[in-house]
Parts: sequence; C-alpha cells; structure tokens
Amino acid sequence: MSELLGNNLPPALLRRLGGAEVAAHEGKIIPIFTTDEAGWAHPALLSYYEIVAKNATTLEMALWKDSTTAKNLRRTGKVTLMISDLAVNYYLKGSVQQLEYEMTGAAPVSRFRIVLDQVIEDQEPNAEITTGLTYRRVKARVAEDFAVKVFRLLCEDA
Repeated sequence: MSELLGNNLPPALLRRLGGAEVAAHEGKIIPIFTTDEAGWAHPALLSYYEIVAKNATTLEMALWKDSTTAKNLRRTGKVTLMISDLAVNYYLKGSVQQLEYEMTGAAPVSRFRIVLDQVIEDQEPNAEITTGLTYRRVKARVAEDFAVKVFRLLCEDA
C-alpha cells in the first residue's frame, strides 16, 4: 500500500543515500525514470556511486552528459527514482536542475541536483520485498575506479 510521506527522506533512507554506507550497497541498482520527447517513460539504471543525498530534501547525481536520461532531465526538469531492496520500497519524485554540464574533475558526466517533491513508501503488508535489482562486478572496485572518483566528487559540497 502506497503512502505519501511528504518531501523528506526518512532517516533510514537518508543514511542509505548519504554516502557513508556506499560499500554496503555495492551491486545494488537504483532505477531512474525520465520522460522522453514522445512522452514515454524512459528507464535507466544508477548505482549508489552515482547519487548522494545532501540532506533530507536534496540529492545530487552524476550522469553521462550526453545520455538520453541527462537530455530528458535538462528538457523536463523532472525525475522519479526507485529505491527497492529487502523490506525497502520507495519512489522519489523530484524537480531537477543541472549544476554542471561537465562535472568539475569528471568531465564525461553532468552533475544534477534533485529537490524532492514527493517521497512515497510502497509496502504491501503481506508481500515483503525480498530484493531489488542487483549487478555483479566482474573485477573488484578499486580506488582509481571512475565511479569512485565521481562518488567522491558528489560527496563534496558543490
């Protein structure tokens, strides 16, 4: 059953997206939805290395600057994210602003700010979510990994 929680991340979700626990979420995917020029929902996938909650109402994310998702965000200024995992299921709807077309220190990606308009929790009482979307890295993540660099930049104050 869906419940509108307002426009603030609950404390547990703020911790999850705040960056301090990023290693614990390695291999987990955050689906992101924009709207394409024809009005269709356009799904894409983020890792926890591409988005950071700055506070309970503001997130920043990095996307490949020429991706369809980035272009859709620039055009519409709207996004929906899905955070789904064991006993966790939230939809985050927000207004988006591009902060940098070429992120300082990581030129292939653009930096965006999301201001949350709605945080919706969706939990069915008798149907607990057991897992979200996941991926497996072929090689272990190293400190020089581009995603780690982007994540560190997102964690800094812009």
